[in-house]
Amino acid sequence: MKISIQVMASVMLAISVSPCYSDELTDIEQATSAQEKAVVGALASKTNDNANSASKPSVHCEIDSENCYNVERITVTGARPVPLSVTAEGAYVLDQDLLRQYSFGNGNLNDVLAVLPGVQFSESAYSATQVSNIRPAEVSIAGTQGYQTAYQVDGVVNNSKLSTGNAQIDRNLVQDVSGHSQQSFINVKLLEDVTVYDSNIPARYGDFSGGLVLANTRNAEKHPHFGMSLRGTGDNLIRYHRFYSNDFDGTSTLDEATFSKLDFSTYLSLPITDKLGMVAQFQQLESKESYDQLGSLREKVQTNTNAMVKFDYALTDKDDIQLRLLYAPYSGDYFDELTLNSDYTIDGGGTSALLAWDARRDWGSVDTQLSWNQSENSKTAPNLWFSWKNVPGKAWGDYNDSISSPEGGYGDIEKVQNDIRFRQDFTSTRFSWLDVDNYVSTGYAITHQNVVFDRLEDAILYNGSVLNANVNCGSYILDCVNTTFHRPISAIEAELGRPLNLLDPDDFLLYQENILTSGQYFQTRQISPKSRSEASVVSASAYYEHTLEWPTFDITAGVRYDYNDFFANHDLAPRIRAQYTLWEKYQVILGANRYYQGSVLNYKLNSAITPFISQVRNTFQNVPGQWQSAVVPSGPRYVYNDLATPYGDEITLGYRQPLLGGLLELRYVDRTNKDSINREKGYGEQGEPILFAQNNGESEYQRYSITWMANFAQHHVELNISHASNTTSRRNFDGDTVKGSVGNQSLNYTYDDSELIYLRTDTYNESGVLVTKLNLITRHDLSLEQQDTNRPIIANVSWGMDWRNWEFSAHARYMGSQEAIYPTSDRKTFSDATQVCSGCTSTQREYQVYRLAKRPQFWLVNANLRYHWNLAKNHEIILSAEVLNLFNSRTHQVAPFTTGLELGRQVWFGINYDY
Repeated sequence: MKISIQVMASVMLAISVSPCYSDELTDIEQATSAQEKAVVGALASKTNDNANSASKPSVHCEIDSENCYNVERITVTGARPVPLSVTAEGAYVLDQDLLRQYSFGNGNLNDVLAVLPGVQFSESAYSATQVSNIRPAEVSIAGTQGYQTAYQVDGVVNNSKLSTGNAQIDRNLVQDVSGHSQQSFINVKLLEDVTVYDSNIPARYGDFSGGLVLANTRNAEKHPHFGMSLRGTGDNLIRYHRFYSNDFDGTSTLDEATFSKLDFSTYLSLPITDKLGMVAQFQQLESKESYDQLGSLREKVQTNTNAMVKFDYALTDKDDIQLRLLYAPYSGDYFDELTLNSDYTIDGGGTSALLAWDARRDWGSVDTQLSWNQSENSKTAPNLWFSWKNVPGKAWGDYNDSISSPEGGYGDIEKVQNDIRFRQDFTSTRFSWLDVDNYVSTGYAITHQNVVFDRLEDAILYNGSVLNANVNCGSYILDCVNTTFHRPISAIEAELGRPLNLLDPDDFLLYQENILTSGQYFQTRQISPKSRSEASVVSASAYYEHTLEWPTFDITAGVRYDYNDFFANHDLAPRIRAQYTLWEKYQVILGANRYYQGSVLNYKLNSAITPFISQVRNTFQNVPGQWQSAVVPSGPRYVYNDLATPYGDEITLGYRQPLLGGLLELRYVDRTNKDSINREKGYGEQGEPILFAQNNGESEYQRYSITWMANFAQHHVELNISHASNTTSRRNFDGDTVKGSVGNQSLNYTYDDSELIYLRTDTYNESGVLVTKLNLITRHDLSLEQQDTNRPIIANVSWGMDWRNWEFSAHARYMGSQEAIYPTSDRKTFSDATQVCSGCTSTQREYQVYRLAKRPQFWLVNANLRYHWNLAKNHEIILSAEVLNLFNSRTHQVAPFTTGLELGRQVWFGINYDY
């Protein structure tokens, strides 16, 4: 018998049974997505009562063969499923067609998730620097930060324990490496489908407190398939918006970057034998952009590569073996635009290997996987950083009217993560028990994770220089500058015929103009010593879920168990979801679930990292002395003792019904996160500073969303709007960093200098007068204050169509207004009244200023147009044009009343060949 299942150009499914068939032939073509497989299976097994149309002509076999039978010809036509789940799970499935149609720009996995309800992006996704950036913006699902969402590729965990998305504001970090929540940046060209969960997540999945993203790579096809594509954009295809502050003097204008970005990919799908198939894919995205560094135009280069080889082998009719190798490195060459001698390189990404066995039996199926991942997050940079006073000799701070002139970098760091994981999942077929249909799923997983933090050299941070015109640096040539002159003072006095009188304005001006370098030296510094730290965690999990199905009601109840040998907690997470059918296709969805956070390895690594060392020195007769330990000689270390595992409790309520040829869903999600880990400042028995981890943090997320999705003959439409609120308890914050009264303030703890920033807030008093406040806070608190992914209202409108050889799709996204934090180029001095050493002056340190301001609402519209040019049989060329920010709208990334560039319209062109 030969059965063919075909996805037609009209986006309809058709199933046909040939009138003649042989006993020896069985051929079921593969559906194009996971959801289509389910629908096709259902259509094939049900009677034609579920079809929109069916015909049963009497057909007689004309072949005279004992293996040829007369059978009916049945044609079943049904609409392609929409991304909305038709079960109680809070899932959305994006098949290969949708991934292609809504992939804009870089083509990252994260970018295509924008069409779904409740998904929010970090604000860096819309910044002008994103035009050259090739790393995906962090995504928030269910109100959490990016690293709290779980990512899996073919069942292999893709979350990085080396980073918590720590570079959303700054790429260049002192005590860490700029990273991302994902180990590898997967391009959608490699993917068959993506399933996104935001609520009612099955017990099979754990180690997250946000959402879940499951990506499946493409499988081998029955016939040889080959293709390659080239896409690109450049500075001549970009528009910018320029904004200037009220005090802008007009002496210079904002320059637009000169850049190019190219995306090349190729793939090969090949049946090697009748049982063995192979897929090989390669994709590389490269970006080059020029930046102005203190008046000089220089280039930053970034490269992201995806290379995959995948083998599928049909061991038996019921057993499939899969081997997949993925190599996905990332690299970037950067520099700080306002910092001299600041070149640094970041290397990330990783490699993974997967061996999987899918066994199907009469009683059910077994999915067995053994996987290995290795990823890195490393940087190479100068190991000395100076915050010089902006005075003659160190005056490059004049370029942006800064009080300081920063120089250097933060040293070389290598971070490596290795994971080995074995898991098995068992799913039963339907069986009857107590006159009810039953399904059971259960499984377990064992994981070993290891991370290494290796600082390859001492990194020294100098902050708070002291001006001294008479300083005698002697042998200290790195951290001290002598006063020098264009002409000797004696020569000027000889011309005047008298000594200079610095109390005389004219003589003082003459003296100032003669200064070549002003004397200054540093009296405090922090050393991050060369060191290597390592942490390993073994974790185990198991789950059980049981589904009961009645004609109008089904319920799934389960529990998930998790254990790791760091926290040593035995965590049980109940998962319950139910669906009640009021009448045909009118359904109510309920759910109550608990999710335990899984990022414990990062905590263990923090506790192993060597703290920084604080040193001070004084001067004697204007000669700097030797460096010596400060009163509190080292920075804080982390202590994690007797902690509970952070978790989130979720309540879900939904309603689903047909509407206007599509599917309407109303959903409410309430996620209360408890036992979140916060930091409490303290000291050890020897007086050393310690940050004690506690379980005092809490937060709550609520979301109301309305979604309507429909597929028609040649069109699909998706509409959704979400209202979300995300509140964080003040107990999550570090709190005040300063003690004492104005004019006599000091730090209340031994902080890493790189950990502190100023946050500026502007308010109006009752008289309408602007009141500006500057508070010194930690970067940890800054990340909580910014609520980067917490826009109250998000709406999406998506539309796609096929017409003859043309393919068009568009996505409009509305972002409501919110309080946002803007980085600035300003720095502010903090005068620390603490006596750091005998004979030392009051320490003055400079910290960067960030600004809290209202970010207005805005719309963004992206569009994608493709033309399919059929050259010959099985040969096709596809021409594409993508337009991001079609209407050149503002994104409000520049703070009010400040100077800056905003990214406007961006155009990509591409060409693709398929065989």
